Amino acid sequence: MPHGTCHMSKETQSKSIKLLIFQVLSSLIWMEYQIEELIYHTCYRLRKLLLLLVLLLESRTKMEWLCMMERASLAQLGFGGGMFRVFGHENVWVLDGGLPKWRASGYDVESSATSDAILKANAASEVVEKIYKGQSISPVTFKTKFQPHLVWTLDQVKENMENKTYQHIDARAKARFDGTAPEPRKGIPSGHIPRSKCVPFPQMFDSSQILLPAEELKKRFEEEDISMDSPIMASCGTGVTACILALGLHRLGKTDVPIYDGSWTEWAMEPNMPMVGSSA
Repeated sequence: MPHGTCHMSKETQSKSIKLLIFQVLSSLIWMEYQIEELIYHTCYRLRKLLLLLVLLLESRTKMEWLCMMERASLAQLGFGGGMFRVFGHENVWVLDGGLPKWRASGYDVESSATSDAILKANAASEVVEKIYKGQSISPVTFKTKFQPHLVWTLDQVKENMENKTYQHIDARAKARFDGTAPEPRKGIPSGHIPRSKCVPFPQMFDSSQILLPAEELKKRFEEEDISMDSPIMASCGTGVTACILALGLHRLGKTDVPIYDGSWTEWAMEPNMPMVGSSA
């Protein structure tokens, strides 16, 4: 995904960013319930509802870029940006350093939603309700285009173990990868998928949690014997922090790094899957 820095004067209000974040989070909470309802009734409308999900994430704005800064977790920012790309939205930027860097730079923040944000969230809910009832809605400005090559399944990882087409990197901590430290999820052994290599996602950042320059990033991958001349796929615990590795690789020009969605959690829970590591 494109990577850049937001240049705003300290006088610039952050209301538009807060508004967008509020809309997305409010809509997702409401839609989670609606999706469960639709799965029970029919799959046809579910497809239309999932398409609307991306419309809501787009927030029906005329923005050509999106600054994501919801919390301090850079993993969440990378994952959010990656999800937009999976559904065909290429104009996504990740705010380098996240909200902590924004605060440290002296820019404005808000602690409550504006009345305008609430009105727009309600309007988005009304649109979803119309689709649920089979009613027509006004034309949309953004059409989703799912990019399946960016999301891998367990079967694709198994196949890659045999044909070795993609280099497999794992974003988890080295101790979890080696099987010497427990997984944070109860009942899941630590260890790793055969032929995968460990590149812990914090290695993508400097001490101030800013993404490293391209040359430094390249060194981090090369230290783990990862070649920039061959395809790469990434995994982690649940498919979130792997997006940080994809973000670093994007800066190096590798823009189509697939993420194994189920990652180690799915792999370790599947019966009879090969695993490497002392607790596997």
